Amino acid sequence: MREDLLNELEAEYAERRAENERTEAARASEIREKYPEIQRLKTQRQELVRGSIRRIGAGPVKGAAALTEQMAELNRRIREALKNAGLPEDYLAPVYRCPLCRDTGYTGEPVREPCSCLKEAYQRKLIQRIGLTGGQAETFETFDLELIPDEKEGGMAYSQREMSRVARERCEKWANQYPKIIHHTILINGKSGLGKTFLMHAMAARLAERGYSALTISAFQFLQTARKSFFENESGLDELISVPVLMLDDIGSEPLMKNVTIEALFTLINERQIRGLCTILSSNLTTEELRERYTERITSRITDKRNCFVISLAGKDLRKIGGGKK
Repeated sequence: MREDLLNELEAEYAERRAENERTEAARASEIREKYPEIQRLKTQRQELVRGSIRRIGAGPVKGAAALTEQMAELNRRIREALKNAGLPEDYLAPVYRCPLCRDTGYTGEPVREPCSCLKEAYQRKLIQRIGLTGGQAETFETFDLELIPDEKEGGMAYSQREMSRVARERCEKWANQYPKIIHHTILINGKSGLGKTFLMHAMAARLAERGYSALTISAFQFLQTARKSFFENESGLDELISVPVLMLDDIGSEPLMKNVTIEALFTLINERQIRGLCTILSSNLTTEELRERYTERITSRITDKRNCFVISLAGKDLRKIGGGKK
């Protein structure tokens, strides 16, 4: 799980527990002030619990069945009194949304595991963070081929729609098969507005649905991280090197900073490939233009057919004809 999203969720769960405690305190105060008979029964129940604990501490408990019956009778009378007062029968029960973890986000003792509610909340947050643009989910389901021209132009062997269909199928297949995949590096290239970023977000969303996370950053964000790592001795580049799936969007758009950009990109890609980690890149540049900009040493690692595959898109800018894809 991504640490930043997990920290956000744990803070949200802490606030939820605090809100639960405020609700419980408010209900207890209401009972004390407005319903003396219910408060009396509640006090009897508390005294019975304390007395039972003292007897357990003193040795074997006699009359355990009778104590159980007394507790059951008090609980029944409290529920009945609450109902007669027009309140829910569980009004004085502990407040929480998830009965499995009681809003802690974790289950198990002594080894804690993320609760199913935390996993679901994490996936929702991850999809919102990486799979939404302008309020519309960028997923394979919303990748509408009907919005893409179906004509062949400029000597193209396939129409733009057919190329996009193949690209979508390849990306979706990869996202469905991860982590049991052959290719660990993918380059999606083509001019602006052909759906490259959309496909990356759709892959990230599908991974999130399957319980895996991907870190998506722009090439400019990558350069800023690399610069700080080089000149301010920060650990950001190390973190990018170690995440299981990294999606680096729009490489070639970032400034070429001497002794930083090319060196950092080589380190990133080379180290991730050595570790067997997955890197998805998008670029407006062709393979040859990438070679001219970043050198053969980097480009060969991105396009090596043994470990990588390239998806090339061509055609009209979909944003100018209503498709809205990047």
